[in-house]
Amino acid sequence: MTRMLLLFGICVFLRVTSGAQDVAYIQIFDFVNQTKTSPMDPALVLTEVKEPSDIFSRPQKLVHDLFVIEYMDTARKPINASRYDITFQKLVGGEISYQHPFDEPLDLKPNENVAIIVDEFGPNSVLRGTVCKTGTTPVPGLDKAIVILCPDTKFDLDQFSVTGSNLGCLGCKTENDLKPEKVEDSVQFLIDDTNYAWDVEIRYNDKEIDESCNFKSLKLGDSGVYTIIIKESEDSSSGSKKIEYKCFPPQKTKDPSDFWKPIWLTFVILIVIILIFVILMVINKRYPMLREEALKKIGKWSPEDEKEKERKAARLQSLDTFRGLAITVMIFVNFGGGNYYFLEHASWNGLSLADFVFPWFMFMVGCSIVLSVQSQLKRNVAKTVILKKVTIRFIKLFLIGVFLNTSIPGGVDLTQLRIPGVLQRIGFTYFVCSVLEILFIPRLTAVENFGGERLKVDDNEYNECGKFLNDDPDIPDKKISNSWKYGQNSEVETTTIRGGFLKNLLIHTWPQWFIIILFTTLWSVITFVLPVPGCPTGYVGPGGIADGGLYSNCTGGAAGYIDRLIFGSHMYQHPTCKLMYKTTLAHDPEGILGSLTAVLTVYSGVVAGHMVVMLKSSRGSTIGALSALSVVTLAIGLILCKGSISGGWVPINKNLWSISFVMITSASAYFLLGLMYLLIDFLHLWCGAPFNSAGKNPLFLYVGSYIVYSYFPFNWQTSDTHAALMLQSLVGTVCWLLVGLYLDCKKKYFKI
Repeated sequence: MTRMLLLFGICVFLRVTSGAQDVAYIQIFDFVNQTKTSPMDPALVLTEVKEPSDIFSRPQKLVHDLFVIEYMDTARKPINASRYDITFQKLVGGEISYQHPFDEPLDLKPNENVAIIVDEFGPNSVLRGTVCKTGTTPVPGLDKAIVILCPDTKFDLDQFSVTGSNLGCLGCKTENDLKPEKVEDSVQFLIDDTNYAWDVEIRYNDKEIDESCNFKSLKLGDSGVYTIIIKESEDSSSGSKKIEYKCFPPQKTKDPSDFWKPIWLTFVILIVIILIFVILMVINKRYPMLREEALKKIGKWSPEDEKEKERKAARLQSLDTFRGLAITVMIFVNFGGGNYYFLEHASWNGLSLADFVFPWFMFMVGCSIVLSVQSQLKRNVAKTVILKKVTIRFIKLFLIGVFLNTSIPGGVDLTQLRIPGVLQRIGFTYFVCSVLEILFIPRLTAVENFGGERLKVDDNEYNECGKFLNDDPDIPDKKISNSWKYGQNSEVETTTIRGGFLKNLLIHTWPQWFIIILFTTLWSVITFVLPVPGCPTGYVGPGGIADGGLYSNCTGGAAGYIDRLIFGSHMYQHPTCKLMYKTTLAHDPEGILGSLTAVLTVYSGVVAGHMVVMLKSSRGSTIGALSALSVVTLAIGLILCKGSISGGWVPINKNLWSISFVMITSASAYFLLGLMYLLIDFLHLWCGAPFNSAGKNPLFLYVGSYIVYSYFPFNWQTSDTHAALMLQSLVGTVCWLLVGLYLDCKKKYFKI
């Protein structure tokens, strides 16, 4: 007997502790509108039917109170995957009575989802219910949502059609087929971009069901699953009975992910990192002072230490900091930026944060060109030697860029090896602007401010202030006279050129401006005048379903046509417009035509470099000049696009590198450089950390982030959510910031 009881106890224990019960999910949609006489009048009751042999588990019973409102839904609830009897209970004469509107018990399979629609029908308000099985819980994917249609009456589900228009796709073809699919008792369709609102129309037999089935500006959440109930109702307002059908707004079946939470967490983390760097900055600022005082007391403060101190004081940290900021955000965007749409490139026209960083970096390339060329001219390096170095650097950048294009998981297909690229464009624009600077700008050894006042400049201050790729970063030992002198290898002139600063600058840079305007004019003429087969002249749209789908094979207009004609399949195959505009043609954002206006971006940085060099001893004037340039370029950009984010005479477009895009991104670059110049080099409120270290090894960090992208800790398998992807992007970016900091501490600067 004892053994029998022990065996029985073990069986009970194993039954209770043997894993989780398989579950299914139910969601009740309540349309009952009755006067209640008790808290449970009326109510929907689900009672689990157990096998007689199952003596160890207790049947599950779910009672849902039907509320006195026109319509509500309950959250999706887990329930044992089993068989259930479904009944209504009501109070009749103080006694509980039951109605059995369902023909047979409800069988639930593991992970199955069921919508139970409860309503009342007819003059006697008869309660009735409908079961709509929707299959297992669908997984929409990142920035997607699934909508489930559940009718409460018998429809031919194959006759449903759903069309939709993404409101973020400006000027696109409307009524795109969303391809609904029948899943058990429901019809389901996918919204493939939840970043924007949609217009959705549900039809039956190609006819409009009801005005309520046309949803305007429907905004769904990321990775959410929603259910729309299509309900039959009786209309007696006209004196005769009329059956109508009505669609009710989407209700959450599976909650969407918290879209903004990772952004707020990232913001908090950045604040903490900034506070840490501020503390380290204070310590780092105090430590050299203590070290200097200690060494001087014991007599070990050497001339080399004094020279190093002067070098650090002379170097313009704002230039390194801005370049470091640009390269940091570039790496962050390349790592995915958490797959947030506003941290990715705009689909076509418009701007996002990701669209600014490449122009910022190119802007700093232009600024560094001036500092690099002037430094070499001051050391009396022959222009032919400088030109040779520039040419070699261009070739190296181009080849490295092509090499990076082979970094494709699974190996590169040589028949589709991309020839254009980021480094290729940097190399080309760097070469053009360097040649212009070498040929037309002589040595600048003194400056005037805006009023024409003579200023003195110590040549040690030039020091190649944060120049591109750290070419010859050492300070020249030999000082050169402080005089206003254009030209090299000539005697020092003691006279001062009178006149305003801008006038003198334009006198000596007009050949450069002439060539830059020529490049810009050439882009404009080709873009808006060149005939493209099968496309309207001057077309600058994305093709696909844009413009009503009339020009589906005109992606990029003249720019795309030229690239496809020259490069064939050797160009970028996945343009940013492919998802939203359903384009089928390749388009390269770093193509040939856009490189002409990209020269203007780099030359904007050259102008900033001239300001920095010629107003070095009047830093207040430098800030004023950069601010003025920011206002002017912004005004030009706004005029060209007519103040519109996606329209105007010349729309803002990174894929085409339009002139309005150049002007607005250059305006932001002038503003940020001026702001950093003010905070770092003028007011000394910030040392530039942690970006200044990254700005001294930009090429190494950029190429390195590409080569080791697939390795831990820069990449790992993670869930397809914004939170997980944001964490991965942040970790990878911070790791490269630490690499830049380490290299700076070790004074290792890589150049080509």
